[in-house]
Amino acid sequence: MDNRNNAVENNKQPTPEKAEVLPPGAEMEMSFSLFDYLSTDKGHEIAKGLLDLWKTLQNATLVGTAEEKKEVLKRQHESWKLGMTLQSILSAIVILSAVILAWRGKMESTVAGFLGVALGYVLGKKSGG
Repeated sequence: MDNRNNAVENNKQPTPEKAEVLPPGAEMEMSFSLFDYLSTDKGHEIAKGLLDLWKTLQNATLVGTAEEKKEVLKRQHESWKLGMTLQSILSAIVILSAVILAWRGKMESTVAGFLGVALGYVLGKKSGG
């Protein structure tokens, strides 16, 4: 028994003979719930700080997402604008070269076919994703 008491004293654990068993009703009276703590001033301040932190995090996420979408739309618009510019320039070159070749009498069926295919490719490309 002395060895057991020494082991208990070293571990600071109560022995089964000394352990106190509380009835179920007493346990509820002694417990301090989260809602009780939040109703105190310190608990209220902690809860308020956590809610402020949560709101700040939500706003930062929403603002970051909106800015990312804005940048993506800006890049898509620039890409579309560049594509339309190149398409217009290539169409003008094909039409101008066909007019010049026809005016000089150098338009052959092979060249006309090539210019038609080139113009069809430029104008037939999908201009959007």
